[in-house]
Amino acid sequence: MSFLRNSRYSTAIAVVVVVCLPLFGTNALSVDAFALRLGTLSGKDWRAEGIQLNVSWSDRRNGSFTLTAARLTHAALPFPLLSPGIHCDRGIVDDHLVSCEQGRLEIGTPLSDNNSFPVAFRWEQAGQKFSLAVEQLAFAGGSGRLVVAGTLPHWRLELVGRNLALQKLRKPLSAVGLALPDYRLEGKTDVLLNLGGGSTVQSAEWKLKFKQTAFSDTEGSLIGERLAGDWNGDLHATRQGYAGSTRLTLETGALLTPFAYLEPEGNAISVAMNYHLDNALSKLDFQRLEYRDPKTLALSAEGNIDLAPNPRIGHLKLRSQPVELDPVYRRYFQPVLSEEFFETLNLRGRSRFEFQMDSVSTLKLELDDVTVSQGGSAESGSGENFRVSGLAGNMFWSSGDSVPQSTLRWRDGELLQSINIGSGQALLKLSGSGVKLDEPVSVPVMDGELRAERFSVNRTASGSRIDFQGYITPISMKLISEALGWPPLAGRLSAMIPGVSLEDGLLKLRGMTLIRAFDGTILLKNLQLDDLFGPLPVLQADVELRALDLETLTSTFSFGKITGRLAGRIDGLRLEEWQPVAFDARFATPENDPGPHRISQKAVDNISNLGGVGISGALSRSFLRFFEEFGYAKLGISCRLEKGVCEMGGIETASQGYYLVKGGGLPRIDIVGFNRRTDWGVLVEKLKQVAEGGTPIIE
Repeated sequence: MSFLRNSRYSTAIAVVVVVCLPLFGTNALSVDAFALRLGTLSGKDWRAEGIQLNVSWSDRRNGSFTLTAARLTHAALPFPLLSPGIHCDRGIVDDHLVSCEQGRLEIGTPLSDNNSFPVAFRWEQAGQKFSLAVEQLAFAGGSGRLVVAGTLPHWRLELVGRNLALQKLRKPLSAVGLALPDYRLEGKTDVLLNLGGGSTVQSAEWKLKFKQTAFSDTEGSLIGERLAGDWNGDLHATRQGYAGSTRLTLETGALLTPFAYLEPEGNAISVAMNYHLDNALSKLDFQRLEYRDPKTLALSAEGNIDLAPNPRIGHLKLRSQPVELDPVYRRYFQPVLSEEFFETLNLRGRSRFEFQMDSVSTLKLELDDVTVSQGGSAESGSGENFRVSGLAGNMFWSSGDSVPQSTLRWRDGELLQSINIGSGQALLKLSGSGVKLDEPVSVPVMDGELRAERFSVNRTASGSRIDFQGYITPISMKLISEALGWPPLAGRLSAMIPGVSLEDGLLKLRGMTLIRAFDGTILLKNLQLDDLFGPLPVLQADVELRALDLETLTSTFSFGKITGRLAGRIDGLRLEEWQPVAFDARFATPENDPGPHRISQKAVDNISNLGGVGISGALSRSFLRFFEEFGYAKLGISCRLEKGVCEMGGIETASQGYYLVKGGGLPRIDIVGFNRRTDWGVLVEKLKQVAEGGTPIIE
C-alpha cells in the first residue's frame, strides 16, 4: 500500500480509477471475476470511504468492472462526492494499463442536473498518465462536456457548457463558494473553462458568451436588459498568489446604474485589465484597466480592491483621454438625471480629467472651450434660460483640507436669451462637498457689473445649497428694457444683495435687497423662487417702493407725463409661470413730497379710463381741452388681486367712488374711479394698450 500512501492525485475521478485497478492486473490473479471490499483508502490530498470493486475478464486483458465508493473527498474539490461509481462494459485491465472505451459514471453533486453520464477514461502506469471524458452533462438547464487529462502531479481540465440558464447557475456556483447576489436574473450563456494544476488550481482560462441577459437588484437601481457580449480571462499561480488578465465586452443591450447609463448602440463597450490576487484571495491589484467606448470615451486606471471582509476600493488612479462632452453627457448621464432641468441642459466642448482615490481623494479637470446652456435645444439654441461659452481652465478638487487654487475663465454668456454677460475669470477652491470663491469676482452684465463678494455651493443631505452675496453696479434701464422686450425705460438700475440661497430648487433672498431705479429705491423682502428653470416657476415676495420719480417712469411709456414722486408697497406678491396670480398693492404720492405735481391731459385720459371714469370725452368737450397740464395735490391707486379679480381703490373715498387723482393748484382736476371690481385680464389688456400708445377702451 506504499504506492497509495505516497501518490498525489490530481482529481477525484483519477483517484477512483487509478488507486485500485492496477492492483489486480491479470498477471497477478488468474481468475475470471472477483469482488473486493477495500473499506477506506486515503492519500495526502484525498480520502475514499466504502470502496467496492467488481472485475470480470473476457480474455487476458479485456473485461468489465465496477468501482464504487460511499464518499470521496479531495483537496481540489469544494464539496465531497457522494456515492461515486464507474461502470465499464468494455475495458482493459492489466499491470500497465487501465482503460474504458464505453462506460458510465454515476455521481451525485450539486453541480449537475443528472447523476449518470457516458464516460471514457485511460490510465497508464508508465508515466502515470490518465485521461477522462464525461459526456452528456446536464446542468443549469443546458448541456456540457468534461475532459480531464495529464499526469498525477499535473492535470488539465476542460469544461464546456452550452445554452446554460443564468438563473439556474445559482445552485452550482453556490456549491463552489461563488454565491450570486439576490437579483432577478434571466438569460442564457455558453461557457468554456480550462483549469490546470495539481493539489490546487495552478492556471485557468475562461470564455463566457452571454445573450438576452436581464437582471435587476431589489431596489431597482441597477438594471440590465437584453445584454449580450463576452467575458474572457486567464490566471496563473505565482509565489504571491495569482496573476492574469480579463476582458468584458458588451455588444448590445442597456445597463442602468445610479450614476450612469450604458447602451452600446452598435459600438461595443469593453473593459480590460491585468490583475494580481494574493494567496489569501483577499486583495486584488490591477496594473492596467482600460475602458473603451468607441467614438465616445476612453479611460485607463490602476489600483487595488480589498476583497475581504467586504469589498472596497483601497487605491484608485483613473485618467481619461480628451473627450467631447456632448455625446458623453447625453449617452451616460442625462438618462439617469431625473430632474427636468437636466433634460434641456446642453454641454459642448472638450475636457479630460484625472482622479485619484486614496486616504485623500483628488480630482483634476481640464476644460477646453466648453459651452454650458440650459433650455431650448443644443442645435438651435432657442429658448435658452442661460448660456456660458468659452469655459476653460484647470479645476482641482480634494477631499482633504489642502487643495490648489482652481482657475475658471469664460468668454461670454447670456441670460434669458437677452441679458449679455461679458468675459471674466474666477478663482475657486473645491474641497470636500463644496465649492467657494477664493477671491471676489466681477462679471460684466450689459454696461454694468455683477460683483460677487461671496459665492459657495455645498452638498446637503437632500441636494445642494448655493449661497451668494454681492451687488450690481448701475446698468442702463434702456438696455434692460430692450433686452426683455419691455417699453423703453429711463434711468439706471443698481442693487445691493445681502444674501441669496438656493436649496432643493428653492431660491431665497436673505434680509432685504435694495434696488435703485427711476431715481428712487425698491426694496425686496421675503423673496423666494421655486422651480426657477422648471415648467412651473413660482415667485413670492413683498415689495416696497420709495420716492420713485414719476417723470422718469412715465416718460418711457406712452402713458402721458406726470411729475412728482410715487411710493407704495406690494404685499403677498405671487407669480406663477411669471404671471401675477395674487398680491395686495397700494401706490400713492408720498407725504411731504415737495413736487412739482403736474399731470398731462393724456395721463388724465389713461388714469380715468383705468378707473372706469370715462372722463376723456368730458375733457375734449369742455374748455379744459385747451390746457396741456393740470395740477394735482396727490394721486394713487390700489389693487388687491385674488382669483383673477382686482379689488380696486384710490387715495381716499369720494361721494360716489374713490379718488385716483385729487386736484390742487390751477388749473386743477379731480379724477374719481367707480369700478370696484375689475377682471385682471381686462386690466392687463388696458395697460398693454397704454404701453403701445393707445387709449384704453372702456366697455
